[in-house]
Amino acid sequence: MAIRHVGRARELQVRSADGTLLHAEVRGPEDGPTLVLAHCWATSLASWGPVVRELDPNLRVVLYDQRGHGRSQTPLTRAGYSTDKLADDLCAVLEATVPEGRRAVVAGHSMGGMTIMAAGDRRVFRDRAGAVLLTNTGCTQLPKRSTAIPLPGPLGALGARAFLQAPLPLGPANAVSARALKFLVMGKEADPRTVRLCARLVHACGGVPRGRWGGVMSGLELDDTARRISAPTVVVVGTQDKLTPPWHAHHIAGLLPNCEEVREVPGTGHMGPLENPRLLSDLLEKLAVDHLRAELAA
Repeated sequence: MAIRHVGRARELQVRSADGTLLHAEVRGPEDGPTLVLAHCWATSLASWGPVVRELDPNLRVVLYDQRGHGRSQTPLTRAGYSTDKLADDLCAVLEATVPEGRRAVVAGHSMGGMTIMAAGDRRVFRDRAGAVLLTNTGCTQLPKRSTAIPLPGPLGALGARAFLQAPLPLGPANAVSARALKFLVMGKEADPRTVRLCARLVHACGGVPRGRWGGVMSGLELDDTARRISAPTVVVVGTQDKLTPPWHAHHIAGLLPNCEEVREVPGTGHMGPLENPRLLSDLLEKLAVDHLRAELAA
């Protein structure tokens, strides 16, 4: 594991179980209570930026690029794409950044939430997760429950599956594709600046990993491992989320043995960290205060 200091962030490379190198960053004091943030499909750790800027600077924040995203390595074969690999990656990051005997608040947005649920039965995750936040995510039936493609019945599910698996679902970056992206993943009232940021993040993602991860999500079945998350958990969803509508949040809550709250956020879509940064920062801080008492006292 190599560590490089860049500005206020400390950059490091974390090697996952299959050798894939993951780019990670650590911000804040080394002795602060730790948050570990996993980002969504087709973006990068930068998608958590608006939330990080709202957080108490005394918190220690760990972010990493999912494999095939940002500055992490892209798998060379299809074998590198699975929910087991996502769980491996999260556990490798936790082992590298959360000292043994300490715990963190672990948060995931969309595919990041799926990563957490895939790791629900892993010893490393269970030992190091003191609390969990899942936002705008699902663990099963993604194409079936999606309302992103406004077609009736099975046609809508087929359209959602096609969108998830297409290497270039939005075409070139322009005003038309930006409007399409806003319709698919953001609430009606999302401001233009937030839409532009979202578009930049999505268009920066390579087509092959985007399509292959979309294929993984099309057949997602994580109920069994989600049930194994014993840490106190908060689940958040936007009422206008078309990719993971509120059904998913309530389904997940029904699986979790220790769900503290399901929070529906009126008027917002799928991109929680971009649309609701203050709300998510407040929830993360509350989870740290409520469940990382030993770390706060250290």
